[in-house]
Amino acid sequence: MDEAFAPAVESNIPWAAVLGNHDQQSTLSREDVMKYIVCMKNTLSTVKPAGVQKIEGFGNYNVEVAGVHGSSSQNKSVLNLYFLDSGDYSKDPNISGYDWIKPSQKSWFLRSSRAVRVDIIFCRTEKRG
Repeated sequence: MDEAFAPAVESNIPWAAVLGNHDQQSTLSREDVMKYIVCMKNTLSTVKPAGVQKIEGFGNYNVEVAGVHGSSSQNKSVLNLYFLDSGDYSKDPNISGYDWIKPSQKSWFLRSSRAVRVDIIFCRTEKRG
């Protein structure tokens, strides 16, 4: 993992990662992989979203990107990146192959994105005065 993430770490800029279907092919659990990534230099990655008690997978989170320093949007979210752990292999005996995004992840995403949309609508309304 150190070699895979070296360009991001060495760039000295914030970066983020999420687990995909092939990331279980090691001796570490998915949770341990994310815990390792979270401890790396300059990462914005998290193991699970803040305030969420139960969600499937590891590395489900949102990174809000603010506007350029010195601009009118410097303290406002102008871009939201959502990271969702897609699991490893299907645990459903009727479905072979790789896993997928689960209902708990979808619910978290919908709640989170609705909250951001409300903030954006409020900011636009506020600007018009």
